[in-house]
Amino acid sequence: MTAPLALDDVRTAVARLAEQAHAGAPTRERERTVLSELVTALRATGLPRLRVPRELGGAGASVADLAALLVEVAAAESNLTQIVRGHLGFVELLLQRRDDPVAASLLAAAGRGEIFGPAASSKAAGSGAPGGAAGVVTDGAGTERPSGQSLTDGVWLHDDGEGLRLSGTKYYSTGSWFADWINVLVPADDGFVEVVVSRTDTGVQVVDDWNGFGQRLTASGTAVFSAVPVPEDHVLSLRDPDVARYLEAFYQLVHSATQAGITRRAADDAASLVRARRRSYPLATVPEAARDPQVLHVVGEVASRALTTRATVVAVGAALDAFTGAGPAERAVALDRAVVESAATQVTNSRLAGEAGWLLFDAASASAVDADKALDRHWRNARTIASHNPSIYKARLVGEYVVHGTLPDSPLTAQGRPQTSAV
Repeated sequence: MTAPLALDDVRTAVARLAEQAHAGAPTRERERTVLSELVTALRATGLPRLRVPRELGGAGASVADLAALLVEVAAAESNLTQIVRGHLGFVELLLQRRDDPVAASLLAAAGRGEIFGPAASSKAAGSGAPGGAAGVVTDGAGTERPSGQSLTDGVWLHDDGEGLRLSGTKYYSTGSWFADWINVLVPADDGFVEVVVSRTDTGVQVVDDWNGFGQRLTASGTAVFSAVPVPEDHVLSLRDPDVARYLEAFYQLVHSATQAGITRRAADDAASLVRARRRSYPLATVPEAARDPQVLHVVGEVASRALTTRATVVAVGAALDAFTGAGPAERAVALDRAVVESAATQVTNSRLAGEAGWLLFDAASASAVDADKALDRHWRNARTIASHNPSIYKARLVGEYVVHGTLPDSPLTAQGRPQTSAV
């Protein structure tokens, strides 16, 4: 049995990791360095098992505690928090179902420090029609390969006479490159199931082919499964709509924490740039940029955005904690609050993070656009994170709740399936 974690020890280890990760961020960005060493270091901090119960080797910490630490990690290297997002969300699913022997076994693996990577999105999914699930899950259902479906069209379970096998392809499998296990969203006759296979199993291939202009180091690639054996006790059904909505809010929280971290780094970089400036501008009111009230105003604007984005993330963490600790009578209200607050935070943080990445250049000299500094990564990364779950739909969710007191149906959560972003 793995020894339990102490929250303060994790905080100390995360602070050391953040210092290490921050130092090389521009170079990694320019050279597109695979983050294997940093992912290993992040495992060693204990953060991936922070929410696992102490008796299983975790710290039993709150979502709010986790959210605050994710901001610290993202401020140093925003790709890291996105890499472990799928793992953290799967741990939350296991926590919600820990009385299930299958979930309990997998939760124990997380407590030992093992990492789960997601494989949920399929390019061939859905029709793209309103209310469809395009880009999220696969067409077809059942345990047999759909007629005419190729290996690149989605995933399916099939029985070869010796047991269950998993075949097909998933895309944007962020984190699976670095994982010990891959949890795959698979269609079934009564909805969807989560199938867990070993990353090293014969027939599993993960390719780092992410070509986005931001979050370039997440290895958000393609996962191919070729008749991979599936243990019968590694299939989890997904039927509880409350759990699905909770996971929707949690997954979004991780993205919002990443945005908060990006904004914090933009604020820190703006302050550092201004301290180091030795030239001013002919129209400036004072000769020293670090004493220029207009420049200081810009730095203050960026720093204010950093403080705000972090505060909203911690607040959403507390709202999710309130749901997990609520009794039967309070559970529905607590869940609505968590979903709405998470959605509202995405809307706000997406805007503030983008603004911060743009504004910092108003406080800097022309030398700030030097590609070696890679300061453009802040805006590109923030924009990429914001694109995974378009905030226009989250703003509409908040508006519908405020006006009508109800949450709109989701084509995924309505059937007890977790909403999963494209990446």
